[in-house]
Amino acid sequence: MLRPIELVWVSVIITIAAQRLDSAAGVLEPTYDLSATTIEIKVNPANTMRSVATLLALLLCLSIIPSSQGGQAEQLDIGFTFGGNGLDANQSGNSSSSLADLPAIVEYYTATWCANCVEVEHALDNIEQSVNIQQFHFHRNNDSEDPWGTDAGEGRWNARYDGGIAPTVVFNGSIKQIGSVAQDETLEADYTSHANEDLSLGVGTSTLGWVLNSDNVSGTATWNLVVDQENLPLNSTVSSMIWITERFGNFPEGGNGVEDYPHIVRGVIELGQNASGTIEIDLPTPHDDNDLQIFLVHQVNLPEGEEPEETEEQNDPVSPSDGLPNIGFIGGVLALVCAALLRRSD
Repeated sequence: MLRPIELVWVSVIITIAAQRLDSAAGVLEPTYDLSATTIEIKVNPANTMRSVATLLALLLCLSIIPSSQGGQAEQLDIGFTFGGNGLDANQSGNSSSSLADLPAIVEYYTATWCANCVEVEHALDNIEQSVNIQQFHFHRNNDSEDPWGTDAGEGRWNARYDGGIAPTVVFNGSIKQIGSVAQDETLEADYTSHANEDLSLGVGTSTLGWVLNSDNVSGTATWNLVVDQENLPLNSTVSSMIWITERFGNFPEGGNGVEDYPHIVRGVIELGQNASGTIEIDLPTPHDDNDLQIFLVHQVNLPEGEEPEETEEQNDPVSPSDGLPNIGFIGGVLALVCAALLRRSD
């Protein structure tokens, strides 16, 4: 389904094309179903050359409208993320896991108005039955239609992943896939493949402890990471974080028809590069039920100043973050054809 901005583009383009053909003694009778993204156009044979040129211009404009669907996964050369030990924040506890048994970290950039996000969420829930993953849903910040965005979450997406559009899913901090169109046969197949990527961390452990204070709104977290630096990229560093999530939040006002939203990231607390430590944490106020959780997440950071080699995939002519169309090779060819036909018809 087209996004609202794309619907505006389509409407404006068709209106201009209709006026252009009418002034050239042609008749354009467009009928279109925007929900199905199909367009049917009938043209009177009068002034055929100018009609063909205008239709080519219409196709050119449609070809440069940015798509919200995405599809191709991108391998990120920024390091990776691992961890995922979790505890209920409403009681004290301890969780320890070997590095080999840790779940794949799934960071999901979403919004309550995002219709395409529903399909992505269903796919993630489907693979969770057979694949060891831990989901973290980051909602858009400063959004009147979404109550769960945070400055820390938005800052992480911008700093770590160069921002993006919803829906975007990042697996283990190293594979990013935008949109709701599958790269393989299904989204489930894509996500299963991404989640099963072996990080080769070797022998080690990740441990999280939590002591809830008597006020029930704060507590003390302890963490410890044992990992062999030989299994990490050369000269890389490891930083740790605690992510506070809400198991479910109810928001029937969301534009995508979903009322109960899961795995909501409510806070990101940086722990620095110490392999172990203790920190006092004030819990956010739950949106509804008392179902906050805390998770220990580790991030491998590549040395500063090292930039990955640019690939053809990174030179995509449409950037998902800017929302403005850019003319690619096909668009340029169509523009030249339009200009030639218009000149011949004058």
